[in-house]
Amino acid sequence: MQAGMESRIERLEAYTEICNLQGRYNHYLQTGQIGGKLSELFAMEHPGVQAEMADSGVWTGGKGVAALFMHMGTKYAMKGALMVHMLLTPVVEISADNRSAKGMWNSFGTNTIKGKDGQLEAMWQAGKYDITFCKVDGRWKYLDFRWYVIFRTPYKDGWVKTPIVDGLHEDGLPAISSLHSPYDPHAEHNYFMPPPPEPEA
Repeated sequence: MQAGMESRIERLEAYTEICNLQGRYNHYLQTGQIGGKLSELFAMEHPGVQAEMADSGVWTGGKGVAALFMHMGTKYAMKGALMVHMLLTPVVEISADNRSAKGMWNSFGTNTIKGKDGQLEAMWQAGKYDITFCKVDGRWKYLDFRWYVIFRTPYKDGWVKTPIVDGLHEDGLPAISSLHSPYDPHAEHNYFMPPPPEPEA
């Protein structure tokens, strides 16, 4: 009875810690601090650490994760940038041994890009986080971090007229994941995989 109660408390604490980790990531991203915070957020020394953002392809290892965020920061660093992404509909499942976890959030917010004429354009953006966490020295960190874009559309157009503009992929970067499947206004059904994590049996 005592052991079972302690396990439940540990897993409840883990849920809070993981949600706080995800919230801190969002704030660091919005305030331009993410580059200096990667070692606090990611299990950078773990051989299985990896990250993927929209059409970036999967970047592996601590050096790969750092390079991905440097690439993303360089692309979207500009005067007048606005990156505000809300975290919605969390699903977090903690393993029975309290050593690993899986989490999923939808996100919705704003971005700024430079149009073809060099002028700033306001963007709406929606996507889905799909993340595996691990515990390192008693702290939860990202092990496998994915963000799948649903749409990234100019404010003036909307997602039906222009579902996707811009992106992170360039020649020489890792191959685009098969799960990169944004909203398609011509599709009979739009299902955005993967599904949320299920609790352990």
